[in-house]
Amino acid sequence: MRFTIYHAIHPTFSTVEKPEFPSDEFRKVAEIEVDNLEDVFRVSQHISHDWTTNPQVVWRYGTGANTRSTSVGDIVVDENNIAYLCESFCWSKLDFE
Repeated sequence: MRFTIYHAIHPTFSTVEKPEFPSDEFRKVAEIEVDNLEDVFRVSQHISHDWTTNPQVVWRYGTGANTRSTSVGDIVVDENNIAYLCESFCWSKLDFE
């Protein structure tokens, strides 16, 4: 399944309320081919190398200093155009047009 990752431009690494999406507060950083949201999170982490070089990443915007790991407050959209907010311990579905 293809997912698109949007990172918060000014991340707080916390969620208090659901953000408005789409908005200028998020930028598209990658498209990624994985099975589920847990894999999106796992593959989009800087652990031992820049995650944008992983083979599951099919499109990327910048590398190295221009990217960071996917974190709380970021958004992922699946190929069915369903958006999910990365929360502290789960993903929550977002309603958007």
